[in-house]
Amino acid sequence: MASKGSELERRSKVAEACLDFGGHLLRVRTSSITPEDAQAAVRDLFEWLESKDAFTEANSGIAIHAIGFGEQLLEARKTVSVTEAIEAIQELYAELSIEA
Repeated sequence: MASKGSELERRSKVAEACLDFGGHLLRVRTSSITPEDAQAAVRDLFEWLESKDAFTEANSGIAIHAIGFGEQLLEARKTVSVTEAIEAIQELYAELSIEA
């Protein structure tokens, strides 16, 4: 059984990835995203991942990389909306994660 400390560390790493995503939104969508929008996106994404067992040893890396994919999508495809990027993150995570 995983220790509580390692679960907290994985939670923290997923939270950091969500925060990085929010910062990325502010950098790549400067004219369309307010700081409040970015904060809401971070909270919503984190809460969604939390509800989908993203802090397990098997899933935390998948969550972090799915978030990274969303960042790359926003950067590479200027026509992709923030909502579409978040939906892509959620879809990839849902398809690739391990159900508890």
